[in-house]
Amino acid sequence: MASIDLVFNRPFQTGNPVELAFGDDGGGTVIPDAQLVMAARLPGLRARALVHVRKDLLAAGRMPGVRCQGAVRYNTDTPRPVVAQVQASAQQAQPFDAGWRNRWQKTHALPAGWTAAADDARPLRAQLGAAWQNAQGLSLAKAAAFEQAQRLAVPALLARWQEGRLVRVALRASAQDGVALQSGQAVRFQEALRDRRLLLQSSAQDAVHLQRGISDGAGPSLPLHLGQLARYQQAMKPPPGCSDLTPPKPPEPERCYEQLTGGPIALLFCKPWAASTDLLFVCCKAAPQLGAQFVIPLLKVYMTVHTLEAQLLPSGEAVVLTNVTIASDDDGFGWSLSASGPEHLLDQLAPVGGLPARIRVTVDGIAFVFAVQQLSRSRRFGQRSVALQGASVTALLGAPYMPAQIWHEAQPATAQQLLLKVLEYTGVSLDWRLSDWLVPGGVWSHQGTPLSAVRSVVGAVGAVLRSHPVNEQLIIAPSYPVAPWDWGGAQADVQMPAAVITTDELRPEPRAPYNAIYVAGGRGGVLGHVRRAGTAGELLARQVSDPLITDALAARQRGLAELAASGNKLIQSITLPLLTGGSQPGLIRPGQLLQVDDTDGTWRGLVKGTRLSAAMPVVRQQLTVERVAA
Repeated sequence: MASIDLVFNRPFQTGNPVELAFGDDGGGTVIPDAQLVMAARLPGLRARALVHVRKDLLAAGRMPGVRCQGAVRYNTDTPRPVVAQVQASAQQAQPFDAGWRNRWQKTHALPAGWTAAADDARPLRAQLGAAWQNAQGLSLAKAAAFEQAQRLAVPALLARWQEGRLVRVALRASAQDGVALQSGQAVRFQEALRDRRLLLQSSAQDAVHLQRGISDGAGPSLPLHLGQLARYQQAMKPPPGCSDLTPPKPPEPERCYEQLTGGPIALLFCKPWAASTDLLFVCCKAAPQLGAQFVIPLLKVYMTVHTLEAQLLPSGEAVVLTNVTIASDDDGFGWSLSASGPEHLLDQLAPVGGLPARIRVTVDGIAFVFAVQQLSRSRRFGQRSVALQGASVTALLGAPYMPAQIWHEAQPATAQQLLLKVLEYTGVSLDWRLSDWLVPGGVWSHQGTPLSAVRSVVGAVGAVLRSHPVNEQLIIAPSYPVAPWDWGGAQADVQMPAAVITTDELRPEPRAPYNAIYVAGGRGGVLGHVRRAGTAGELLARQVSDPLITDALAARQRGLAELAASGNKLIQSITLPLLTGGSQPGLIRPGQLLQVDDTDGTWRGLVKGTRLSAAMPVVRQQLTVERVAA
């Protein structure tokens, strides 16, 4: 390694330590000393003294020192080559070839025999005594607690079974006292020789089958002949003779006016005179009222065979359910399920991948698909069951299955387009049954789950949110498809007689009558005055406002919902069987207009809630109907 010359350009200094500055050859630029100027503000001096007249005052104070904090960097610009090697006091050890010595080693075998604390026992020549022995058989005849009863001497039996008579009065007990053993034997049992074993005696023996008659309160049924009224009857052969093959003439349609041969026709002018001479001929007669879509006929007997099935999706595995209750109303968003079953449902319906299990429940051919939300087990003495709660699969759009999000639409869009954007990538479709309206950009924003976002738009116009019973679909419909004051001329969805109702309950619900309301929007919205047609609008309801009231269509729909819900109402709860097939409606659902032919007249109402109960073999549906009080 090459040597390095050190040049000392300063005089020798005595004393220790000696400071060495490397890299300064004395010929460079002299770096002037740096000056640090500091300005500090000291707190004012405060003193407290008691002053007396004609006394000397002496005050002394101590100012705090100035404190500062700074960082100084100094670059010596001096190379520091490697001038020596560092030797450690320890180095890598070399392997040591030496054997390991253990404190223990393998023992040597003893030349002597093994001595154990125990050895094989020698057989005793004495006879072994046991605490039990086989009992000797009795020489008596076997006594049975039961025997075959004798047949009755009655010539004709009124029932298929009857109570048989006991043969012996003495044999009424199922057990009797055993016979005492012989006194010569000291123990109760003894192991005897196999070839000389005595008969065994036991306090119980195989009972003889008892054939007893059973008396029942029911006997062979008699055929019941019931007359049935149908639209068709059994065909028969025509009687001998000539038949009239002329088909009957169909009834002529009702005319708007009476045709007079050769006479004048009266014209009814229903509009005021105008300058135009154009005449528009229309029919002034009222249009015939349309029949209901579903009709429950009036019959003496209603016969139904109910079925209940449940399957796990998508495997199709059968699920055992009892006491099934399915409900839906306008206050919720879908269908709910409440049922019970055996204990193994805890494992069969457990969540998979963090998502609830799905089941399909079919009652009389009407299918529903639910997501199992809650399972709870209950145990009693000799009985274990599981109760489950479920909801429509659209419940997965809400908490806790969906996280909260923020939506803000900066571009103009319709209300339906807003919801389609919310439901994007969720797999849930939308069935829009309202009049759509335009929402300006920057008006609508929401923070929450997709389900709460849909509810915010639906509630703006007073509509209701429903779910499809099977498909993943949300249905947005008006809360009153037809205004209550127009129910009389509208087509009913379901018509039924009062005789089919098993139970009902009527409850008046007083409400303030209104015929006009103001509906206001927010920024970029409109102010609408909604008035019931044919009224003066003097009964004004309280103003309602919503940011999404941005068009006259939205204001009209919200105002109609508010006015339709006003006025005195009658809330009637109706229970009737579930009738399917033909023209029968099956399950009557919320939003349908119901017409009941009651004993004191015909009335109409809007179904607001449905509850289906299936406790096999009985299936009932309970409706909550809103009527207009007279």
